Amino acid sequence: MKPVRIISHAAIEHPGYLCSYLEERGVCYEKIYITQGAPLPKELDDVSGLVFLGSPLSVNDTLPWIAEELSLIRQASQKGIPVLGICFGGQLISKAFGGEIRSAPEMQIGWHRVTLSECAKDYFTNHRLMEDFFAFEWHRETFSLPNGALPLFNGGCIRNQGFIYKKCLALQFHLEITKPMVNEWLAKYSDYLKNPSECTQSKEQILENIDAHLTYQQMVANDIFSWWLDLTRDSRRSKESLAL
Repeated sequence: MKPVRIISHAAIEHPGYLCSYLEERGVCYEKIYITQGAPLPKELDDVSGLVFLGSPLSVNDTLPWIAEELSLIRQASQKGIPVLGICFGGQLISKAFGGEIRSAPEMQIGWHRVTLSECAKDYFTNHRLMEDFFAFEWHRETFSLPNGALPLFNGGCIRNQGFIYKKCLALQFHLEITKPMVNEWLAKYSDYLKNPSECTQSKEQILENIDAHLTYQQMVANDIFSWWLDLTRDSRRSKESLAL
């Protein structure tokens, strides 16, 4: 199987649990760190899927590599190559296909309940995904659904939490988060926690029962990552059949 290419936009935005998941299943992957000066590979024939991680930046910022990534997502979709976007990455997918990225009424930080849409219940039938779960959130912007996209996940503070567009899966919440990453973000972005609210939890709230939260979220991550990985396998089988 060709490797999954994971594109990181900040040193603090690690692939985290996603790498553990892929390694345990013998799936090859490569990491590209854009903000460390690594060029964005334009070739897509050597990968089975693309993953775009989070960033403290906005998808609406006028940076050359953002425009390049939007173009790459469109190219991947045209070629039938599955794309997974997490937080900033999910917003990239939305914008790539005509969605709108805008500031949310309030920042969403911490553990928040996410529910499955009726579409999601059909999509994840074979993966036993829980109909609602707590997911880790950390973002100040939200996306709209592009025309033709199907809503998969809904939230309270910010409704749109994920959708599927062709073979592009966009998630607002952070399934890749690990305990060291949580602590790293709490230290790096402590200013965002000065005024806790219903949507922005305090440091104490975030750390309370964190082990239990992570255990359950990783169960959810296993189901969603497995479903997405099946898309990469289906794409490979389709290309192999065309070559025969």
